[in-house]
Amino acid sequence: MFTVGLDNDTRVYFTAATMVIGVPTGVKIFTWLSLLLGKEVNIDGSYVWVIRFLFLFTLGRVTGITLANNSLDLVLHDTYFVVAHFHYVLSISAVYSLVMRFVHWQEMFVYRYCDEFLNKMYFYMLFIRVNVTFFPMHQIGILGIPRRYFSYGEVYMNLNIITFVRTLFTVLG
Repeated sequence: MFTVGLDNDTRVYFTAATMVIGVPTGVKIFTWLSLLLGKEVNIDGSYVWVIRFLFLFTLGRVTGITLANNSLDLVLHDTYFVVAHFHYVLSISAVYSLVMRFVHWQEMFVYRYCDEFLNKMYFYMLFIRVNVTFFPMHQIGILGIPRRYFSYGEVYMNLNIITFVRTLFTVLG
């Protein structure tokens, strides 16, 4: 949004609006973390999903604060950095919260507990695949590779291939 040739006053407004969104989100994250303080650490199915959801959501929000800076947003706006930020915040967090709810409420819906081994196996497979898919996109974006391009230089081909292959595995998983 900042890169469409807006004047300085309008860019300052959008920076302030992004910060107004970012500060309550930070408060929300600290509130969720404070709920976990003093709890008995029980690594059951739903607890594993909660911890990783908080990690990924926090990582996505930190990249959002990075994009709230006018100078950085001018450089990173139309790159893979924004794609990775978007997927960490919205897509991955939504999938994790849905699976977390299903694992937590499964006994009530189907009158059976979730198999812990299969739950943890699916969790670790998804966590590794998602991070191997989207974390290199931050690096590709910082290097200045624009999104929506079909071919890249040979220097960036390895990161792009890793991202593409892991995306296929994530979809198949």
